[in-house]
Amino acid sequence: MNNKWWGSPRNLGASAPLQQLSQLFTEEPVLQKAEPLTVRIRGVMIKEDQDAAFFGDNDVIITTTFQFGSEPPVQRLHFMENEVPLGWVGDFFNDVILSTRDFKDKTLTLRVQVYDLDRVPSDLVEGVRAAASSSVVAFPHLATYAGAVAFTVPALLKLVDHLDNHDCILDERFKLEVAEPQTGHKLLQPGYYVGFKNPVSSGYALSQDLKVVTEQGEEFGDLSYAVLEVSRDYYAHHDWDIDQKVAKLVSELNGKGQSGKAALEFLRETLGGYAKMKKLQRTLALSNQEDRTEAEQELLDELLSDAELTPFLPNVV
Repeated sequence: MNNKWWGSPRNLGASAPLQQLSQLFTEEPVLQKAEPLTVRIRGVMIKEDQDAAFFGDNDVIITTTFQFGSEPPVQRLHFMENEVPLGWVGDFFNDVILSTRDFKDKTLTLRVQVYDLDRVPSDLVEGVRAAASSSVVAFPHLATYAGAVAFTVPALLKLVDHLDNHDCILDERFKLEVAEPQTGHKLLQPGYYVGFKNPVSSGYALSQDLKVVTEQGEEFGDLSYAVLEVSRDYYAHHDWDIDQKVAKLVSELNGKGQSGKAALEFLRETLGGYAKMKKLQRTLALSNQEDRTEAEQELLDELLSDAELTPFLPNVV
C-alpha cells in the first residue's frame, strides 16, 4: 500500500521500519485526555531544486500549522533562508510546533509547508532571522497585535498567507485521532511521523539520524519529506504557552477558525474566562487582607456570593 505519511517508534535503534499510522508503533497506547503532548518538527529533506533553471539553490521557508478538533488553526514559522542547498534542513528557529500540558481533544490536524520563495528581498530574510527568537516570528499573525512596526511585518504576513504563490517543495496535511488500532484511523501516539511529497510503498525505515533509508540501509533519494516527533512531554515555558493561546485567538478573529462560532462569540468566551480569573484573584487578595474598608468588605461579600466563583473558593470565609 502506498501512503504519504508513515510512522515509527521513538526508540529507533540503528533504524526502525516505517509503519502504517493505523497501527500502534509499540505497546505504548495512544494519547489520552489530560496527558501532556508536544509535537516537534525534527527535519526536512529537500530533494527538488526549484531554482535549478536559474543556477541557484532554493530560498526556503518552512511553516507548520496545528489544529485541535474544530478550534482555530495556529501557524508557526520555523525556518527562512536564502540559497539553501539540497539535503537535510534541521537548524530551525524553534522546532516546537505545539506543546500543551493538558490534551483535551480527540483529533489533531497537522500541516507542513516547505516552499521555495520567489523574488523575496534578502532584507526580509535577514530581518526575520534577526528576530527569530521573538513571538511575532514564531507566530507571525501576532505581529499586528504586538505593536511590531518593523518593515518586515507586513511583508512577512503577506508571505505566510500566500505561500501557494511560490514554488511548492512539500505541502502536506494529515489528521491524527484518539482511536482504536487497526480501525483505519491515523493514531495520535508517541513516535516519529514521516510525510513524503508523493505516496511511497512500504519497505523503508527511519535511521537513528532521522533519515529515511531502504531495507538495505541506503539513503532514500527520490522525494522530499518531513519528519515530525510526537511525545508525551511538555516543553513550553509559560510565556510561550500564552503566546500559543493568543495566536489561536488571533486566528479566530482573523476568520481562520472552523469552530462554528462567530469571532465575537469566541472573543467573548475567552475574555469571560479572563474576567473570572481576575475576580478570583481580587477575592483572594481581599480575603487575605487584615484591615478592610467598608467598601472593600462590601466588594468581598459581593464576590463571595457570585455563583460563578463560589465553586472555586471553598475555603474562603
